[in-house]
Amino acid sequence: MSGFGGGIGGSGSICGAIVGGVGGLSLSYGRGSVDERESRKLFPLCTELYRRFQGEIETSRFCREITGIDFADPEQAKAFSSSPEKRGRCARLVGETANMVCEMLAREKSAETQNS
Repeated sequence: MSGFGGGIGGSGSICGAIVGGVGGLSLSYGRGSVDERESRKLFPLCTELYRRFQGEIETSRFCREITGIDFADPEQAKAFSSSPEKRGRCARLVGETANMVCEMLAREKSAETQNS
């Protein structure tokens, strides 16, 4: 999972917390093999996470905008690594996103139980 850091391998792209969250949702609602179909819930849940992240957790979905860091620049990457504030912000984003995914999964599980 460390490769998600810096917006996927330091590219500054989509926040790794979102990518990790989609991974968690996929473990619950994705395919177990290529012959299976993913649950119809998967894509709407991923879209919900993507939208809620920007609305509830952060103002952007992109690492470069969130951190203000160009990870391709070794000096900026080093400055990020030595900044407890910047690293702490990312840790907070990961934690809040993980909590959001857990809440979404619990909600879905509860709905499944009520519909059974």
